[in-house]
Amino acid sequence: MRWAFSQEPEIAQYERHLERCPDTVEGHWQLAEWCRERELKGPRESHLQRILQLDPDHGPARRALGYSQLRGEWVTPNEIQQRRGYQRYAGRWRLPQEIELLAASQAAEQGQKRWLVQLVRWREMLNTSAAREAYDGFETLRDPQAVQALTILLQREPYRQIKRLYLDALERIGTSAAIETLIVGTLQEPDEEIFHACLEKIVRLQPPRVEKRYIAALKDENNVRVNRAAYALGQLQDTSAISPLIAALITRHCLVIPKTSDHYTATFVRTGGGGPLGDAPLGGTGFSAGSETQVIPYTERNQEVLTALIRLSGGMNFGFDQRAWQHWLDNETKRTTPAVDARRDGR
Repeated sequence: MRWAFSQEPEIAQYERHLERCPDTVEGHWQLAEWCRERELKGPRESHLQRILQLDPDHGPARRALGYSQLRGEWVTPNEIQQRRGYQRYAGRWRLPQEIELLAASQAAEQGQKRWLVQLVRWREMLNTSAAREAYDGFETLRDPQAVQALTILLQREPYRQIKRLYLDALERIGTSAAIETLIVGTLQEPDEEIFHACLEKIVRLQPPRVEKRYIAALKDENNVRVNRAAYALGQLQDTSAISPLIAALITRHCLVIPKTSDHYTATFVRTGGGGPLGDAPLGGTGFSAGSETQVIPYTERNQEVLTALIRLSGGMNFGFDQRAWQHWLDNETKRTTPAVDARRDGR
């Protein structure tokens, strides 16, 4: 057999050694070592394999070929992995459970891509004589694999009526991914009617632990999202949100204005937290280090937070007085908590 080498002199040298190489373990081992020194991998492996044909227990040849001894038996790395229960998949050794998950994930990804193609086609058909077929497709859609495509189209869609079509499909599907898209819509959708449409679906579905998402949003830097979260909590009517709502009645932010521009970009930065209204925000003139920007602190009274508190408290109204609200909540907690008798029976 001839091998292709980049160095012509080595071809001639190897072929001369090969002609003189005796078909013995020692002869092939010497030539294999000669090949190793010159990084001739193919010829070296051929000689090592021949050694094993002549002497199956030749340790140096076995180790050179990657074998290891396991309980007195020579095994390859592949055999070791297989005995441990691993299988070769996508270029790596993996357990069957991981392979099953990866295969399912790949199938889901392919399904998501197919749905994106299909939904884009239906969307284009809505402007044609085939619109009825497209509407029927959207109105009967229930496949969870379509959620990602619906989310993408919802973000791109400029028309309210079509957005409602996507939202209806998400509500019918009702998976955690579909609900997540609806929650994001309640917090970030610029169209107020679509915001209400998303929230109506959340209230109908009543997904578990959804209140926690809105309670977390009460700490958002953007006051629009703070008030939307408060409105959602009021609609969900979960009284466990009262305490976080009290904390969000009045929030402190910072308006950052670049000095080098005639226009400013507002970055809403929450500050404070010590007293009922929080610690004082940034002091002084509000200029940041290096005087590159001007920082203007301000407070915001969140009307939807107050509205939610009035609704969840059964009509109580202390305005934006956080101390009064907290005092009322403490009294309510004491009144509704059963008294514990510390005395023991059987005196």
